[in-house]
Amino acid sequence: MKLNIASAIVILLVAFAVLSGIQAAVQTVDPATLPKEWQPIWQGVIYVFTTSAASILFTFIRNILGYAENWFETSPENRSQIQYEAGKLAATWARYEVYIKGFTAAIQAYTAGTPLSQHAVYIAGAIGLIVDLIRKALKDIAKQ
Repeated sequence: MKLNIASAIVILLVAFAVLSGIQAAVQTVDPATLPKEWQPIWQGVIYVFTTSAASILFTFIRNILGYAENWFETSPENRSQIQYEAGKLAATWARYEVYIKGFTAAIQAYTAGTPLSQHAVYIAGAIGLIVDLIRKALKDIAKQ
């Protein structure tokens, strides 16, 4: 798939907007109004859309800004040679889905009953971002 940086930004922004809209819509439903057997399922639906919207946000931060970092580190006369790698967008997105879904569940369990629990997805994203930067640093060190 041929994808340039502008297309990647548009895809991420549209996906974030759609998932955020769905997240807001499903959160307006009071689970107490649903039949008892549907309440845990509805909580799962909220979890999926909340974490998916956050993973798009952190994918944008990591992938697009990583490209920008490479672009700015390259001398101006060589910047035209910097290519956006579309495959890395999908890989980053998949990695952040795993990070955020896993860390969010752990953080929600750890912070249950505290004011921090409502921010678990963003805490998970920040932790995922740090873990990913450490992973990349170690990978770069291993290459050298």
